[in-house]
Amino acid sequence: MGGQHLTWENRIAIESLLKAKVSASQIAAVVGCSKRTVYREIQRGQCEQLNGTTYEMYTIYSAQKAQNRADQMNDLHKGRPVKLCPELAAHLEDYIGTKHYSPAAAVREILLQGLALPQISANTVYRYIYRGYLRLCGLDLPVGRYNVKQKQGEQRTAKAHRNDRSIDERPPEVETREDVGFWEMDTVVGTSAGPSRCLLVLTERKTRFEIVRMLESKTAREVLRVLRELRQEFGEDFRKLFKTITCDNGCEFAAAKEMEQFAPIYYCHPYSSWERGTNENQNKLIRRFCKKGKSMACVTADHAEYITLWMNNYPRRLLGWRRPADLMAAECAAMGIKLAV
Repeated sequence: MGGQHLTWENRIAIESLLKAKVSASQIAAVVGCSKRTVYREIQRGQCEQLNGTTYEMYTIYSAQKAQNRADQMNDLHKGRPVKLCPELAAHLEDYIGTKHYSPAAAVREILLQGLALPQISANTVYRYIYRGYLRLCGLDLPVGRYNVKQKQGEQRTAKAHRNDRSIDERPPEVETREDVGFWEMDTVVGTSAGPSRCLLVLTERKTRFEIVRMLESKTAREVLRVLRELRQEFGEDFRKLFKTITCDNGCEFAAAKEMEQFAPIYYCHPYSSWERGTNENQNKLIRRFCKKGKSMACVTADHAEYITLWMNNYPRRLLGWRRPADLMAAECAAMGIKLAV
């Protein structure tokens, strides 16, 4: 049999050969399995039968009993039963497919509603999606498989920013995430073939509070315009909330001297996006709305505002399922700042 399972036909043959008083070795040769397999099969298929003449019980091999037992074992090893009712499926499809929640966040939100629904884990939701139990697919999931992290090469300062602050000079309190006011800044762009319109994103390291603004072009002039608008919006509280800003070496952040009037600016090393890990992870959330490689011609300031509200009110596992808006509001209240979130 070469490791294969016995079939119904094999069991019928074993039963017939045993009745004909054929040895286990000969049965194994006929069926095409090992003698050990025959012995195990005989043991598993044994049953008691009444002798109609003597009215005594005797033991025989039953192909039917052996098959029933094999079918039962197969059912036990098929995995856990599917705990999915129409109402739970509808909630999952709404949160993941429409509201762009991750499976973990969707499960959490459904649980908080206190509905009388089966409780399942995020891993189970992933399994149901891949098996086709839900009207969702891999494209509805926030993140696919992560690539293996490449070995970090030698770090060097970009030529354009040799006279500017390097991330190596950043205050140590930025790394601890104990204080609010330390931001990372980046741009989210679309296809290079379309208009140069893109999004400027600023991520607060402690609370993961996000600010998303539309740029008409990926230029330093547009970045300065947005920073100027933010300073006007926050007024005297701007300096309390924007203590440092860390960005990459993109052309849109080339005006270091001009940006210094808003907050101390620090530049990452070239090809080291992991130094702005918080920013990069937040950008994955934005990509749920602005797919990579797609044109941003239709993106407006209203779209940017919607993404901002969604991200700041999205429950995050790394924050203990709290929302960035709530954390930032608490931080601002402690500093006597009124923030509209």
